[in-house]
Amino acid sequence: MFEALEAGDPRQVGRYRIVARLGAGGMGRVYLGRTPGGRAVAVKVVRPELAEDAEFRRRFAREVAAARRVNGAFTAGVVDADPEGAPAWLATVYVPGLSLGEAVAAHGPWPLEPVLALAAGLAEGLEVIHAAGVVHRDLKPSNVLLAADGPRVIDFGISLAGEASVLTRTGVMPGTPGFMSPEQLTARPVGPACDVFALGAVLTFTATGAAPFGTGSAHAVNFRTVYEEPDLTGLPAAVRAIVARCLTKDPGGRPSPAELLHQLAESAGGDRAVPVAPTEADWMPEAVARTVQLRTTAPSPPPRPTPARTSDPEPRSATPPATDAVPPARTIAEQDRTDAQPRHTSPATTAQPPDTSPETAPVVGPRAYAHSPRRAPQPNTAVPAGPTGVSRRRALLGLAGTVTAGGLSVAGWYFVKSDGRKPRWTSADGASIYATPLVSGGVVYVSGSETFLYALDAATGRQRWKFDTVEDAEAPSSLAMSGGLVYVCGGKRLYAVDTATGKRRWSFPTGGEAHSPGATDGLAYVSGDTYLYAVDATDGRQRWRFRTDATAFRAAPAVADGVVYVGKISDGMLYALDAATGEQRWRSDVGIVSSERPVVGDGVVYCTTSGGSLFAVDAANGKRKWEFPGGGGRSVAVSGGLVYYCGSGKMLHALDAATGNQRWVFPVGGAPSSPAVGGDGAVYVATASDDKYLYAVDAATGEQRWRFPTHEAASTPAVANGLVYVSTFERLYAVPV
Repeated sequence: MFEALEAGDPRQVGRYRIVARLGAGGMGRVYLGRTPGGRAVAVKVVRPELAEDAEFRRRFAREVAAARRVNGAFTAGVVDADPEGAPAWLATVYVPGLSLGEAVAAHGPWPLEPVLALAAGLAEGLEVIHAAGVVHRDLKPSNVLLAADGPRVIDFGISLAGEASVLTRTGVMPGTPGFMSPEQLTARPVGPACDVFALGAVLTFTATGAAPFGTGSAHAVNFRTVYEEPDLTGLPAAVRAIVARCLTKDPGGRPSPAELLHQLAESAGGDRAVPVAPTEADWMPEAVARTVQLRTTAPSPPPRPTPARTSDPEPRSATPPATDAVPPARTIAEQDRTDAQPRHTSPATTAQPPDTSPETAPVVGPRAYAHSPRRAPQPNTAVPAGPTGVSRRRALLGLAGTVTAGGLSVAGWYFVKSDGRKPRWTSADGASIYATPLVSGGVVYVSGSETFLYALDAATGRQRWKFDTVEDAEAPSSLAMSGGLVYVCGGKRLYAVDTATGKRRWSFPTGGEAHSPGATDGLAYVSGDTYLYAVDATDGRQRWRFRTDATAFRAAPAVADGVVYVGKISDGMLYALDAATGEQRWRSDVGIVSSERPVVGDGVVYCTTSGGSLFAVDAANGKRKWEFPGGGGRSVAVSGGLVYYCGSGKMLHALDAATGNQRWVFPVGGAPSSPAVGGDGAVYVATASDDKYLYAVDAATGEQRWRFPTHEAASTPAVANGLVYVSTFERLYAVPV
């Protein structure tokens, strides 16, 4: 399941000769490599923009060190790595097998003896992983590869070493609905017991063809996982009690992997752990074993480089015939390969037909759920195709299982059904575009990591102009607009750009890296080096500057009613300054302020902290009104007496603006963006990991209206003119509300 190398792909990484592509994900691209002696390895090359981030490199190095400690018969581990390389990379054991998710989807549920053999192999694999101080956090059928000599647990990179759990402050919380533990979904401490919970779900899926908490939206599945009991009616009696203990809500009530192995031996009633050992030739069902043999022995021609292309439309595979049941735990890529949008390398725009598809996904709120019917998939007697003849899309999406090696994961590159919703248009420019769009006067403005500012027609997505800030920037800039000018930061400068022509009016040097501008009433505000600057919108001259100590401002300013509100990360203070003079009106100690822009509404300033709290502060005097310990450090949206806040734990919270009391909570399937509220009574949030959706949630009830797959980490949405605009690494979507 290879893909030919293209222009721009490396031919050598470290000591490994690169011979083919295996897939791609949010963190980088995976290649098939060869050692000098000819051994096959999977080489993951980290995206350049991530590798340049010092915090990411530290996290990457620690995860590599943790993954290298994992070395067992039922794991696929790290063989080499260079976290400090240019680029950073990782090499892991290459496992050319079949994923458990594919096996059950193709051949149906497994009989008892193979299930017991699988359970023993996975339990021993987890025992080795946990002994190395690693918690997997995303054990699921697509992360279990089947080989003739036993299963392999793969993808440790999205797990974190137990002693490095503080790194979750980045907002990354891996996991897959239906296989995540209750503590993962409720932002409680996560340890090895979460992997045991996932193992119970995996065994249920293998034996019955259905996950223990049913199907449906991630919201509904997650709710049932936290509050309802699993459906184990289809499990054989020999494993039902074992799985029930694994799926206990309380982590302390679950067995350890060593205890599981002992229980498996007792259930088998013999002197060995299971009737058939997972290393014996007949440990899998016969049909599965034939498919595994075909996958691992079928010949495939060596891939050859292909010429560079200006565009890269991906062929759509034929849609499989509809069936009465879709296996709930198949990788989402396997469920719907045809929903993916074409990838672009130029600013081309793809017009989409009007959305005429009915909403088919159930709308499920946080308080009323119904179990989806449990229907085992009908076995497919046809043997799946081997490595030859595999489409380019399947080769990419095969990363979810069959071509993924153990070690740091590029999981997350998968696609989901969009409930029939189609974008009005998509537009992309080859550079990474992931700043929050700004919509005004029928134009969408968005900045990209290649220091460009784009203006696109809001109705069609056609590019009106592009502005180059010239200076390199750490990341794409957020934008501000006032008086016919759009303000963007690039490197150590603030730029004022004419909204009609895209021409520069002026630029202002900040002395240090410029961050997130604000603008109103003839002034623009920007932080840089040790100051917050106020700049005249007419000529770009400094009007005033504010300084508290020798450390730099990095937070974004908010301007409302003649006052500038800005947080100082170094001293944990939220400042209120006179917008015209820069004089301090008050300051409030709220802790380590996040870099997100404060939000002002109805006389209250809402400010988040990197330490995990949301503060409501009186705009008149800076006195604290209430605090909500939601985590996450993101910005908020305020509307109709409610504050919408995405904290840690993949949760969207609705809080009473007056008291801070929670009205409802909506669990999303990945690390969420800041929310945005539209005029249609919905709040919108995008996810930056795992399922990668744009969610529309009823602002009053917390029930999901719809969701749309963005395929990549996405920005905070912007809502205008009946469309939701959200940008990702490589494209900007306009999705009808």
